[in-house]
Amino acid sequence: MAAHLQKSLEGLDFAIEKSMRYHQRRRGHYDILHKALLFVTIVSGSAAFGKLLDSPEYFGAAAAVFAAIDLVWGLSHRARDHELLFRRFSDLAIALRSKSTPTEDDIADWTKRRIEIESDEPPIFCALEADCDNEVRRAKDRAETLAHIDLWSRVTMNWLKHSQRAFAPKTPANGV
Repeated sequence: MAAHLQKSLEGLDFAIEKSMRYHQRRRGHYDILHKALLFVTIVSGSAAFGKLLDSPEYFGAAAAVFAAIDLVWGLSHRARDHELLFRRFSDLAIALRSKSTPTEDDIADWTKRRIEIESDEPPIFCALEADCDNEVRRAKDRAETLAHIDLWSRVTMNWLKHSQRAFAPKTPANGV
């Protein structure tokens, strides 16, 4: 395979792997939030229904508020959306990794499919994307160019979008 084809294929594979990890983590985030809100709703509703405490109306109100938050934010729907995006990227990765000698047309088609999938993505959480990029770099023995993610960004990576500029991969000191 020509060097430029190999480089294009490796870049595409890297981007697909990063996207798969990103959507797995977003789905997991929304699943956890949905289950936590469901748990609090059920416990609050049960306490109100069972009149376990002196003021069950507060628990009934809490159950209604948490159920409304879950419904309005659509946490289970967001988790499902990220699951579907993960599966689409996974199908693309399978196609890419199944072809022993890809052609320029194959790479062009896979790149087009990747862009089509990306056009359906919600806005990206940049710190999370940088962390997924770092994971793939470590997995592919390219850890010399990891992005630095500070503690605040790490803690809020699923909650705040952050600026993409802050997470550009750092080049080695010698510039190579």
